[in-house]
Amino acid sequence: MCKKYIFIKLCGLLLSLPVLAGIEVTDDAGHSIRLESPARRILSLAPHVTENLFSIGAGELIVGTVSYSDYPPEALSIPRIGNYERISLEQALALAPDLVIAWPPGNDAVQLQRLRDFGIPVFESDPNSFDDIALHLRRLGRLTGRDETAERTARELEARVGTLAAQHRDAAPVRVFYQLWHEPLMTVNGSQLVGRMLRLCGGRNSFAEQSEVAPRLGVEAVLAAMPEVIVTTTEEAPADWRERWRRWPQLPAVQLDLFYQLEADWMHRATLRAVDGAEQLCRDLDDAREKLGYGAAGAGARQPAVDRNGEAN
Repeated sequence: MCKKYIFIKLCGLLLSLPVLAGIEVTDDAGHSIRLESPARRILSLAPHVTENLFSIGAGELIVGTVSYSDYPPEALSIPRIGNYERISLEQALALAPDLVIAWPPGNDAVQLQRLRDFGIPVFESDPNSFDDIALHLRRLGRLTGRDETAERTARELEARVGTLAAQHRDAAPVRVFYQLWHEPLMTVNGSQLVGRMLRLCGGRNSFAEQSEVAPRLGVEAVLAAMPEVIVTTTEEAPADWRERWRRWPQLPAVQLDLFYQLEADWMHRATLRAVDGAEQLCRDLDDAREKLGYGAAGAGARQPAVDRNGEAN
C-alpha cells in the first residue's frame, strides 16, 4: 500500500512539472511561444521592446539590441547587432539568445524565420493602443519571470490613461492636424497609437479614416480640413515649421497661433512614456480649447464617450 501511494505521488509530481516549469505566451501575430523557463538572454529588435523590458525590471536580460534603443540611458551600453530593418545574423547567433522579441512591421521577416530555424523562440510585438501596451508589458513579465513588476507597471499605465479618459469624456472636439513629416507632408490615420491619443484627448483628426497608416498629403487637403490646432514632434519638424504654416492665415490654427510640439519618443514609441505624451497632448488641446473659447475639458458639448484607447464606447 505504501509503495503504491509513493508511486502515485511520484507520477503526480512528474506530470505537474511541465505545467510548473513551462511558459506559454501568445504574441501579437497569434504565435504560441513556449519556454521551459523564463528567458535569460534576450535579443530586443526594436526600441520600444528594449524600453518596456527595462520598465518591468528585465533590462539586464538583454544581450543585444538595435540602433535607436536609447532609453533608459543604461540601454546605450547594450551591444548593437544592426538596425530594426536588418541585423547581423552572425552576431545575433554569437550572443546565444534564448528569446528574440521582434517588431514585425520593421524587422525582416526572412531573418526572423532564420532565427526560428535555429531553434530560437521569436516573440512578435506590435502594440498599437494603450490596452496593447499594458498587455505587452504583462506578456513580457510572463516571459521573463517578472510578472509582479509587469503587473504593477501595466496597472500604473491603465490608471493614468483612465484618468485622461475621464477628464476628457465631455471635452469639446478640436480639429487637429498632426504633422508626422514635412517633406513630403505626412500625417497619421486613426489606427495607430497617435491617432488613439488624439481621440482620447478630444482631438478630431480629419484624416483618421485614411487607409494608409501614414498618408501623404497635399497642402490643399490640410487647408480644406481647416485645422484649429497643428501638432508635430521634436524630431520631425524643421526649425521654421510654424512659419511655413503662417503662409495660410485663413487657418484657425494660424490665426490663434495654436502650434504645439511634443517629444517624438513619447508619441511614437509604444511604452509607458506614451502616457507622458498623451498627458502633454491633452494639456495642449485643453490650452487650445481655452483660446478657441470652448472652455476647459468637460465644459464643452457632450461627445461620444471614449475609452482609454480613444475608441468610442
